[in-house]
Amino acid sequence: MGTAGDSALGQPKGIESMSKVTLAVAIVLSIAALHANAAVATPMTSGDEVDQAVKQYMQAHKIPGASVAIIEDGKVVKESNYGLASVELGVPVTNDTQYTLASTTKEFTAVAIMTLVQEGKLSLDKPVRSYLPELPASWGAVTLRHCLSHTSGLPDAVAADDVNVTPLAGTQAELMKLLVTRPVGEPGAKTVYNQTEYMLLAEVIERVTGKPFRTYIDDRLLKPLGITDMHWGDSWEVIPGRASLYTTLEPTSDRSKLQLDAKGRPVESTSGIHAFGSKGIPEFLSPAAGLNANIGAIAKWESALWSGKVIKPETLAMMGTPYKLHDGSAGDFGLELMPYPLPATGESSVSSGGGAAVWITTIPRSHLTAIVLTNLQGCMPPMLAAEVLQAYEKQAKVTGRKS
Repeated sequence: MGTAGDSALGQPKGIESMSKVTLAVAIVLSIAALHANAAVATPMTSGDEVDQAVKQYMQAHKIPGASVAIIEDGKVVKESNYGLASVELGVPVTNDTQYTLASTTKEFTAVAIMTLVQEGKLSLDKPVRSYLPELPASWGAVTLRHCLSHTSGLPDAVAADDVNVTPLAGTQAELMKLLVTRPVGEPGAKTVYNQTEYMLLAEVIERVTGKPFRTYIDDRLLKPLGITDMHWGDSWEVIPGRASLYTTLEPTSDRSKLQLDAKGRPVESTSGIHAFGSKGIPEFLSPAAGLNANIGAIAKWESALWSGKVIKPETLAMMGTPYKLHDGSAGDFGLELMPYPLPATGESSVSSGGGAAVWITTIPRSHLTAIVLTNLQGCMPPMLAAEVLQAYEKQAKVTGRKS
């Protein structure tokens, strides 16, 4: 999932590390606030229930542009675009608009690992060091399962900053020299969102398959599905059609980064949204946050994933099952996917997301998925996804369509 400011790599840490209970409460409060705002907002009379919900949310949260898709029973039943990909140029969002996926990339890395688990080439409970023997002995108890569930206890590859997450070194070799000097927590004891884990998982994929990480993702996951509209690259890369990125947070007075208060928390802007292009990451961390995609590509991916065309349904179910911590409590993640009950119904759902701008929520029992791509970091996309699901189910009851 991916910094309550936003990391250059993924979600705000405030979202990514929050407990499932906290997230559910936040969704409830957000939906309540949305309905309150909607009461004073300009009435939206055109479009269906989902269109109205999305437009109201965008208006209330000042989101420049968004794309939304809904998948039911493996079929894309709605795919719509809203607003502007670039405020400065007045460019509207279209089906071709690319969005920074940030930590949503981790879902692809995790699924790639699970393809190899299914094939008997990897074991989830085998130490990572058994595949990468050059790792320090102090990391010896860390398994693939720990890395996938963010319970490894490993030192993070990025600076401890809830907003301006910066890699600790410019090369992977330099990073490893630094990380081996830092303490390691008890694997499996608690959930701590971490980028090092996904760098290691990509290394494991390369070591076992003999292919570069990106090549394996393309050859094994994307090309078989006919997905060609996903591209690797951070803010330094020129990605044709990519939406400009904006933020709800306040920049520092020198305009070099996003601001933190005295307690290290992100500072919300009081003057409106700001341009936010600082999403640079080194290539060795791209398995954690390097993908960009348009709504059609993500919808095709999620449809295939939840239809059993990528990995077996039982494997996917395992990915959405909460990791059991040593004290018996449930961790915040399964194997990368984040399980939590929906606030309105208590129904089980699983999610992934990134950049505090992108979110995907699936209700397995209902075979229903909502995909939300936006270009505003800090807009709380989990809440928009919840609104989309709620609006679609409301509309389905009215029309008599299955939901």
